[in-house]
Amino acid sequence: MSPAVLFDMDGTLVDTPGAIVTTLCTVLEELGTPRPDALEVRATVGRPLVPSFASLLRLDEGDPTVSRAAERFRTLFRNTVVPDAPRLVLPGVVTLLQELRSDGHPLAVVTSKVRAGAEEMLESAGLASCFDAVVCHGMAERGKPHPDLALLAADLLRRPAAECVVVGDAVDDMRMARSAGMTAIGVSYGVADTRALFEAGAHRVEHSAPAVGRALSELTLSGSTPSGPAPDRAPASRDGEEPPYPATPSTEVVIST
Repeated sequence: MSPAVLFDMDGTLVDTPGAIVTTLCTVLEELGTPRPDALEVRATVGRPLVPSFASLLRLDEGDPTVSRAAERFRTLFRNTVVPDAPRLVLPGVVTLLQELRSDGHPLAVVTSKVRAGAEEMLESAGLASCFDAVVCHGMAERGKPHPDLALLAADLLRRPAAECVVVGDAVDDMRMARSAGMTAIGVSYGVADTRALFEAGAHRVEHSAPAVGRALSELTLSGSTPSGPAPDRAPASRDGEEPPYPATPSTEVVIST
């Protein structure tokens, strides 16, 4: 039986991390906050907005300024990034999803976005019809890196955790997968680099969407998923394959004016 595949969205399916960082910085600038450290801002990508802004603003999550910042981000992102979603779909993703569906893999998105934001991005990108379930922040008691969202997705897809594979670009995706008892495949072209993904528990790290497809084919043909600890370092590239996207993401922060 083909394993279910649970995809992160930002940085895995669509090239949005740069736009997320820019939008975060725009909101912080509007609030009069000093220019933030680039790495600190990028580290929030893929995490829920409220705790991210609370951390960046050095405020409690319940502070009204944090809520206003999150809402302002959603408005800016909806108006400036979502309309451009078709262009942001990463190379090879559409073909990968079509082939996985054709091969009988149940597919889900598991994201830290709220449901409205996730659905509007997937619809605009033309990817919504590829997925059997969309699992978002707030749909389970705990978000990433806890296992709750992944286990909810497995339940919706009617597959046990051992028959699920998580594909994501962030350390929290890998930690979520491992804590849920699922196979973890990292992608190196998003937020985290190869070393960080392996250290977070990735069983393997791939450098492109087609490479993810080949990895999933190998798992399907073997009829099993990896067990035991993940490698503590990246293996050598297979067949001389080089990442078609940056293997180590840029940390440059662009602040809109």
